[in-house]
Amino acid sequence: MSLRTSLRLLVFLGLGAAAGAVLPTTLLAQVPVKRDTVSGRRDTVPTRVDSARAGAARGPAGRDTIRVPLPPRADTILRNDSTRLGVKAPKKAPADSIKRPLARAEAPPILEIGAARIYDRAALFATGALTLSDLLSRVPGVTEFTTGWLGAPYAIASQGDLRRVRVFLDGLELDPMDPRGKGVAAPSDLPIHALEELRIERGAEEVRVYARTWRVDRTTPYTRADVATGDQNTNLYRAYFGRRWKHGEVFQLSAEQYNTQPERALPSTDALNLMFRLGTTHGPWSADLFSERTNRNRAPWVGIGSARERVDTIPGLEQKRTTAYARIANGDPDRGRWIQLVASAHNYGISPRESNNFLPDANPSAGDSGTVSPDSSTFVSQYLLTGGATYGPFRASAAGRVRYSGGIRKFSPSARGSFDSRLLRVSLFTEGESPLQPTRYEGTVRVSPFSRVAITGTASHTAWGGFDRLFPGGVLGTAIDSVGAFIPGTTTASGADTGEVSRYTLAPTTHLRAEAGVRLKDLWVSVGMLRRGATTLLPPSELLPRDSADGTAVRIEGEATARTLSLRGRLYRAINADAWLVAWNDTSGLYRPRYQSRSELYIQTNLLDRFPNGNFGLLASLAHEYRSTTRFALKGDSVATVPDSRTLAFRLEIRIQTAVISYQFRNVLQERYGYVPGFNLPRQTQFYGVRWEFWN
Repeated sequence: MSLRTSLRLLVFLGLGAAAGAVLPTTLLAQVPVKRDTVSGRRDTVPTRVDSARAGAARGPAGRDTIRVPLPPRADTILRNDSTRLGVKAPKKAPADSIKRPLARAEAPPILEIGAARIYDRAALFATGALTLSDLLSRVPGVTEFTTGWLGAPYAIASQGDLRRVRVFLDGLELDPMDPRGKGVAAPSDLPIHALEELRIERGAEEVRVYARTWRVDRTTPYTRADVATGDQNTNLYRAYFGRRWKHGEVFQLSAEQYNTQPERALPSTDALNLMFRLGTTHGPWSADLFSERTNRNRAPWVGIGSARERVDTIPGLEQKRTTAYARIANGDPDRGRWIQLVASAHNYGISPRESNNFLPDANPSAGDSGTVSPDSSTFVSQYLLTGGATYGPFRASAAGRVRYSGGIRKFSPSARGSFDSRLLRVSLFTEGESPLQPTRYEGTVRVSPFSRVAITGTASHTAWGGFDRLFPGGVLGTAIDSVGAFIPGTTTASGADTGEVSRYTLAPTTHLRAEAGVRLKDLWVSVGMLRRGATTLLPPSELLPRDSADGTAVRIEGEATARTLSLRGRLYRAINADAWLVAWNDTSGLYRPRYQSRSELYIQTNLLDRFPNGNFGLLASLAHEYRSTTRFALKGDSVATVPDSRTLAFRLEIRIQTAVISYQFRNVLQERYGYVPGFNLPRQTQFYGVRWEFWN
């Protein structure tokens, strides 16, 4: 029997054993569900009390949701020394131990067929994702391009457009600030370790990510420690502390550090992420200071494999990004009237990396020398005034956003409105022209004429306007073609500009997305279509050969259409599925494989008959991903291709009280594959650890 066959048999036997252990004991526990349950989203474990929303009232679960038991409250978890001393925990927390939570940013409604892609704090870590780009690769139509494991260079595209992924942190938009990316979105600039909630909104062609940072609402000190290790000399550590005081004051601190070394002949890559918050509340008013600092020291990156297979190298560098803000708020965006004022500072810098090469047998030619990048620093101030009101099924809000950098000031207004009922849900969104994109109008409708039938549709229109690769950016060229093509301009400094173009003017375009779904018991089956208008495609500059990623690699691509198929929900008892397929009608598209799919089969249970208090949870999943050939634009009219790939990944999460043991095995079949020309991905990656939180 071959090694591949043995591994495949071992994985399926292990999954079958888990199913055999779970299903016989959960037949009565899962159907019907006990009355002390609330709704949970797919691949979640119970939300715990480190979230300020954990104690909030929750609505009843719908027929299409997976149910999990109520989470244990902070005051019902025994302290470490309580059992030894024979002291029982109080049944009810003192009235003054729970304080009014700090303000949170507005989060739009997510209109999907099946469960919405909203991840609370527990669900976010249960996915096994270590970066935001890793999480977004689960979304239909989104394609992640990475050169390796944790810490590797990456890019991510929505329907082939690398500009169409946008990230908002507490209402502030995190603009692309890396001069090497030249306008390409960088979602993983936002670490996910300090988030309380993350929701993914799919527009007609773009994906918007709304992240809310972690908050605490109790005077009992909260601490948490995460420790994990795995292949490629990977180690990861996290630490958290948060506490409220008598008069509403709050102090929070978290840190994440990881290091990895895919190649022993090269130095290691490491990163340190820090989050800090001070604040207070008084009645409906809230004020806080927040800062998040990211420091990555990345080694030169090569593809995995023999010397013959390593056809490209990405130089190493040190990246530093800081996002800090001061916020004053009144009210809650989820109910009643509210208003917020936020003043923020965003700084991004790259510099030659500090050597951490301690290996005497390392290859000097592939080490730190020759990989330095010139120092570069970008600073942008962003000011946000937003407010709105929620009354019954109606919600409306408006925002004014001001960006200031390098003596350039830009004002971008936006507005939202929504209506929510059982039969009809509507979400409208509009925003004015910004330095990075033209004016946009977008509307989404979800109609449910019957409880087992749902139809969704999204249409967006972008007006004539321009975008800069960076803000601020020199205007080196202007696009004036009717479909958005660019014509190189001239500059007073260097004469004719035949290479880099930093500003483009786009023609008006319209994009559409529609889906129709039917629920078969607890499983939603839906089909749909995508129609993306003509657009200007930027190359993932850092991932391509340095002599092939200049301005001439920018391409204009016409209208493109695709068909979609998805299955989401519970198949049988504790067995669930989340699968989707996107098939484009053409084979010439850039940065979007013609066929792309992701299928995940998972078992999720809490063994309610044996653990009625919800002190145990099990999640085991097997995920298969497929991509057909992907095309990348190079210098001139040439293209590079990456062959099709198939991968299989296994994940296991076991929760006991407030400790979670996790294990994941990526590329179980040990396939040789890659997502970027010239870079192979690891033949296998195992990663395991524990997350443990305490209230004492």
